[in-house]
Amino acid sequence: MRGPHRRRPARGAPARVGAPPGRRARLARLSPGRPLGMMPRLPGSLRKVRHPPRNRPMRRTFALLVAFSLAAPTVTACKLQSRSRVQSINRMNEGIEFFEKKNMSAAEKALKEAIEIDPTHAQAHFVLGQIYRKQGKLVDAQKEFEAAIQHMGEEPNADYAYQLGSVLLEQARGATTQAEREAKYQEALAAFQKALEINPKHYRALYKIGFIHEKLDQPRKADEAYRKVIELRPDFSPAFVDLGNMYIDYGFANVAMAVLDAGAKVNPKDARMWNGLGRAYLSLNKPKEAVEAFEKAKAIDPDMVDVLFGLGMAYAQLRKRTEAIEALNAFLQKAGADVPEDKKKAANDTMARMQDVI
Repeated sequence: MRGPHRRRPARGAPARVGAPPGRRARLARLSPGRPLGMMPRLPGSLRKVRHPPRNRPMRRTFALLVAFSLAAPTVTACKLQSRSRVQSINRMNEGIEFFEKKNMSAAEKALKEAIEIDPTHAQAHFVLGQIYRKQGKLVDAQKEFEAAIQHMGEEPNADYAYQLGSVLLEQARGATTQAEREAKYQEALAAFQKALEINPKHYRALYKIGFIHEKLDQPRKADEAYRKVIELRPDFSPAFVDLGNMYIDYGFANVAMAVLDAGAKVNPKDARMWNGLGRAYLSLNKPKEAVEAFEKAKAIDPDMVDVLFGLGMAYAQLRKRTEAIEALNAFLQKAGADVPEDKKKAANDTMARMQDVI
């Protein structure tokens, strides 16, 4: 008979550990070994401990007793450590439940307590890092991901290093100086390379490596990383998009066309892909084809400012005044503080020139 429907966890929520389906899973969030009810029973008849023969020297018996008494504290310590891990896991799972309910303060409190119970619990550090990152506490998240890596021991997890790199990238975006930004890029690069050492097929880490090399003006290394991503995951469209746009930025629009055209066949619903194709066509002085590509991108994402800018500029080259001004006006209305001022100026200058077009 089917059990009751289980609520699906929210996307992006940390996964509970060791919760098998069925009633037993609801009784215990995690069983580090087996649930108590599933532990094997002791044999029905145990052999009695035989007394040592009377002629055995008393000295040997005493030596055995001493050896046992010295070993006993070690066995007890192992049991206590195992028990603390169980308690830490249970508290961590409670924190994950709070996270799923968007109760961040309770989730944070539960994870801190889980780590207090067992400071070497790598996954508890990792989950707390995710909670901190969700709240925008990037420095705290960095510390927890570093602790997770430190304590992962014989069970390395590439995602620990990947999340550390992602947090460092976010810090780089918020850096106030170029030197600080580049330093964060280097730290993030080391973290993503660590993720690749653990899992050479971690294509997302490889993609971020390509992104960082591009930001550091190292196009050859970026090209190599992006191409490896495409080899590992031919359906991962961001690698096509960034590789194609990088070729446009470095003046190789014809190569970009080949990359982005292949990417559009992989994922025809990626607005960034069609926007890249539009940029490539504009660079090759093919405004008609550029308009077609930008219109496809706009149909997918009507609010994408880069698409509106490119579409307006392509219409301007075709001397279509109404369409150009409409697209460029929409661009200026939606362009935020992150859009470069020279791009806004180019839009205004183009509209001013188009006023003379009949």
